[in-house]
Order: sequence, then C-alpha cells, then structure tokens
Amino acid sequence: MSSPTGALLVIRAFQLTLPRAAAGWLFALLTSNFNRIAIYELGITAALVTTLLGLYHFLSPFEVVYGRLADRIPILGRHRSPYVFLGMLLSACAVAALPAIVVPMSQDPHSIFGIAFPYASYTAGFLVLTLFGIGFSMAGSNHLALVAEVMPEHTRGLVTALIWTMMILGMILSLVFIRSYMPDYDHAKMQSLYILSIPVVGGLVFLGILGVEPHSKHRRAVRKSHTEKPHASLREFAVACSKDSAVRNFFCYIFLFMFGYSLQNNIIEVFGAQVLGMTVGETGRFQQIWGSGAIVGMFAMGAMVFRGGMNKRTAITIGISGIGAALFLLAYGSLQADSDLVNVSLILMGFSNGLALVGTLTSMMEFSTDAERGAYIGIWGMSIAFASGFSSIASGQLVTALIESGLMYPSNGFAAIFALEALITLSSLWFLLRVKHRCFDAVPTATASGAV
Repeated sequence: MSSPTGALLVIRAFQLTLPRAAAGWLFALLTSNFNRIAIYELGITAALVTTLLGLYHFLSPFEVVYGRLADRIPILGRHRSPYVFLGMLLSACAVAALPAIVVPMSQDPHSIFGIAFPYASYTAGFLVLTLFGIGFSMAGSNHLALVAEVMPEHTRGLVTALIWTMMILGMILSLVFIRSYMPDYDHAKMQSLYILSIPVVGGLVFLGILGVEPHSKHRRAVRKSHTEKPHASLREFAVACSKDSAVRNFFCYIFLFMFGYSLQNNIIEVFGAQVLGMTVGETGRFQQIWGSGAIVGMFAMGAMVFRGGMNKRTAITIGISGIGAALFLLAYGSLQADSDLVNVSLILMGFSNGLALVGTLTSMMEFSTDAERGAYIGIWGMSIAFASGFSSIASGQLVTALIESGLMYPSNGFAAIFALEALITLSSLWFLLRVKHRCFDAVPTATASGAV
C-alpha cells in the first residue's frame, strides 16, 4: 500500500478526531446534565447516580476482547471502522434511553414501563449503562488501533493530542447547545435532547471512518510482508509487569492522578446548585470553563516540552501541582460560596490538567515495547478506567455521607471533598518521581521527527 500524501494525512487526522467529538457529546450529557438532573432536580441519592455512571469504566478490560475479535472477524471487509461505528451507536442508544428510566427511579423504583419487580428501574438503569460501557469499550479499543494502522508512526503523537482536544471541544460545543436547548429542567425537552444522541453520534462517527480504513485484502497483504514475532502469553506478560518497579510505579501514578482529579466530575454541577444556587444552564458552564483551560494547557505542554527543551517529568509535575493548588482554591471558594473564586479555580484546574494529561498520554505511548505496545497501553488504559470508575462511585458516596446525611452543610462538605481530591492528586507525584524510564527524563529537540 502506497504512503498517503500530506493532504490525505491531514484529512485522515481530522476524520479520526470526529469519533472523539461524538464521545464529547455523550460525556456532556452524562457528566454535566444527567447527573445534575438526577441528583438535584429529581432527588435521587448521589451515591446511586454516580455509581451507575461509573459502571462502564469497569468494562474496560474487555477492550482487549473486542480488539482481538476485530482482528479476526472483519465486517464488510473492514476490521476496525465497523466496530467503532457499532460501538458508538450502541452507546448513543443507551444514553437516549436514560430519560425514560430516571423518572421511575425517582418516583417508583420498583416499576419500569408498567413492569413491577423489586428495584425494577434501578435494574434497568444498570443494564442500560452496562450497554453504554460495552459499546464504548468496543469503539475505544478499535479507534486507537485504527489510528495506529492508518497513520504513519511519526504522526501518531500529534494525532493523539488532536483527538483528545477534539473530545474536549466536542464537550464544550455540546454544552453550549444543551444550555440553549434546555436552560432549565423540562422532562419533555430532556427526552428529545437525549434522543438527538443517535443522529449526532451516528453522523459524526460515520464521517470519521468513511474511507479511512483499507479493505482487509490490503491489510492481509501488508501483514504477509512482515515476519511477526511470537508474543508472550498474557500470564507471562502480567507476571513480568508485576515484577517491574517502573511499571508498578507508573500504574500507581496514573491511578492516583486520575482518581483524585476525577472525583469532582460527577458532583461539580451538584455543588453549583447546592452551594451557589445555580440553574442547570449555569452549572453547564463549569465543563466549558475547565475544558477551555485544558486546551490551552495542552498547547502549552507542546511548547514547553516538544519545542522548549523541558523533560516530561518536570512538565507533568508542574501540571499535577497546579491541579492540587486549583482544588484547594475550589475548596476555599466553596467555603466562601464565591462563584468568581470557583471560576478561577476551574480555569487553573483545566490548564494544569492539560499539561499533566498530554505529558502522561505521550509517556504512555513511549513507555512500551514494539512487541507489546498494545498490551502496555492496555495496562495504562485500565488504570485510567478503574480510577475514573472508582472516583465516580466514591464522589457520590462522599456527597451522601457528608452532605445528604446532614453531617455537614453543603459548603463545608464540598470543601472537604475538594481538599481531599487535592491531597490524593498530589500524592501521585510520589510514584511519578520513582518511575525510572528514559521517556520521562529525555529532553526532546525541536527537530525530533516524532515530536508532537
């Protein structure tokens, strides 16, 4: 297969960002709209809502299964793109079903669609969000594989950064639309808004995969031209990783960083409602504020490391420290019920997260071997997913235990949660500083061929 031209590479790179833009729409609905409405407007226990929203993360180990299935069984002559499309469409259909389930959860949890049995609506919510996770795992693993297979090696770092940026842009633009479409809670509007997920996600993903992947005949021809080395068994690989202190420390760093930072994801809008008295539309701005800061932080990371001669360990440390400072400022803003302080903290938190996240993602790609690149990235992906899942569950448990129980006033309770987030996030630096690997300490030059 001939090498693609520069113009074709640009088109492909843009196309490959579109499935992540679709994911941004889904995340905007789940983590900035659904959680707020379910907990605040409908009065469902925060611990239950955030537990349900965290379920799909625990299906991430099955990304390996879906990737291997796609390796062996092409659909319409393609190994990756149909799985990306079907997975994202399944997730969109699951999100579209949530408004029909959330009202019974708040009114009569033992009945759903006229069918009565113990905790029927909770069971339905569990099944729907499990389907969301299945679809997302199917799409996620194959989307990354598609990037690796159709983009030249020296462009993958840049494309990965663009994909992540597009997801944040997708969230921001989606939130602008969501706020204008439903500034205050209205169930009929909520239903129509969530049903829009099907055409929005389906359309974006279809445009994102159209013509990108070659037919499987070409794929087999390329494979035959290379001699593949046998891989270690999964058990042998796991044992080797468990004995490698650098792998263990990097895994723990990723987990604590993502766990601490993500604790606020599903409760920040509830905080805005309970402490600052904001409407649904006003709390929707929170994601836009930190997302804008994150995009600026990502570009700053590129300037500091890939063009400015700073190693990734230093840049990540600056980012993590900034996140900790922002979370302490957010805690103080909660105590003072000061929306201006909250906005400043969100900008700083987003900017610092952009620094830490891009540094971490590029390190994940380099902290691997050619023979086991997918397996290593799978380990780092599991760390992120488990951290996100546990943080979703823990955040709701903390809100229920500290605030809904009456133990603390909302301003004090949220301040305690944000301060705890800061301490957990900062603790990740202990493990980062103990990772011994060249990818963290090497200083890239401005002319490096693989620079992002």
